[in-house]
Amino acid sequence: MTDSAISQPPIDSWEGILATLRRRYPGQRDSVLFCIYKLQHNPELTLRDFGAEAKLHGIATAGRALHSARQLLGLIKESPARPAAVEPAEAPADKPRRRQRVPEPDDGGASIETKVMAAVRQIQSAAGVESEQLRAAMRQAIAILQRALGDG
Repeated sequence: MTDSAISQPPIDSWEGILATLRRRYPGQRDSVLFCIYKLQHNPELTLRDFGAEAKLHGIATAGRALHSARQLLGLIKESPARPAAVEPAEAPADKPRRRQRVPEPDDGGASIETKVMAAVRQIQSAAGVESEQLRAAMRQAIAILQRALGDG
């Protein structure tokens, strides 16, 4: 027996599989390699499907590891790199600057339904005011036309 045969873990053990994956995907974390191993058997798996098994091997997995594994296996396309942020002083002159979003004050954890209903009420109120203004303007226009036709 040779020294290399003694030091190599059996190929069918997790240590052997991990060693093979490390050679095939150098520089990847063990969590990514574990996700690759699982996705090679079933690309539809999620972290919930194999998270407990990863813990048995002492591997902490996270969504980023699964995402990286999917990218390495070609199951998803890499998102294009976003361009570096342009400092406001360097903003091109032909493009208007975007307004900074002002965070809305926290109203004590109101539900989304309450917020939506408040917004709908506000829109309806504004529409009602605008409708009343249009009606008043139409009444004035009719009165002017009646005077012009009747008195003229």
